[in-house]
Amino acid sequence: MAILSLRPGAFRTRNPGRDAETDQARMETVRNAILMALADARRERDGLKQRMSMYYAQAATMLDTSEEYGTRAAADEAVIRSAEQSASNARKRVSQLELQMEEFSALIGQLDGAPAETAAADVDIA
Repeated sequence: MAILSLRPGAFRTRNPGRDAETDQARMETVRNAILMALADARRERDGLKQRMSMYYAQAATMLDTSEEYGTRAAADEAVIRSAEQSASNARKRVSQLELQMEEFSALIGQLDGAPAETAAADVDIA
């Protein structure tokens, strides 16, 4: 008993148009996931930039309103150091997020069939 028949026409494939639709739907699923990740990274970056500005403003205000370095209260110095450290950490994270955003934009470009430079401009990572 033969499992496979050697008759012509026994094996049929799907319509190429339907295959193309299925492939396109898969690519859109991946593209949408990347766009969501890009939007999440953008929101995180924007929030960090706002907090970073606040930390720098806090440190500047403390520097303006406190005594000179040698006579500054230890508590004031601790607040200034903490604000500067928080701003520094935020700046590092912003750099990481911007790199991620560039990579996501390049992936979108690959999916869309565009050169990476063009894709980054089209996705608007700023």
